[in-house]
Amino acid sequence: MNKFDKKLKEIHPKDLIFVILYGGVISTLLGVLMGLVDYYIESFTGLSFFMLLFFVASMYIGKTVRKQYQFPHIVYIVFTGIFLVIQGVLIFVFPYVYDNAIYYSDYSILYDPYAYLYILQQIGISLITSAFTLNFWLYLEVLVLGVGTYIGVKLTY
Repeated sequence: MNKFDKKLKEIHPKDLIFVILYGGVISTLLGVLMGLVDYYIESFTGLSFFMLLFFVASMYIGKTVRKQYQFPHIVYIVFTGIFLVIQGVLIFVFPYVYDNAIYYSDYSILYDPYAYLYILQQIGISLITSAFTLNFWLYLEVLVLGVGTYIGVKLTY
């Protein structure tokens, strides 16, 4: 028998709602909070703790989501993985968006999804074009995003 169920009729609506609440809402709020903490740590020390903060947050979300159901289902695991990727992107991108909000004195930028998409687009372009210059830290952060998501998802089943 597998560690998780794959039959769609075995999805319990109550469990799915709690997975979405804990995985989605808490993951998003924790991503914004950790991004803000990373912004202030980086502004004072010059070092970014994105990697450490994401590992801690993904393990917390994985353990919290696992407590919400009796028997794991593949849908719960996929939703948790998607929410962990969103959380990692928020932790990584929020300091840049927050810096722009402070620079322009317009805090409504924080609620604009296009600001986050623009920063992600610039990071994606940098990933593609930095293949020749070997931007080590950016590749390392993408690797940490993948490994942290895997660790958080692994804790859900």
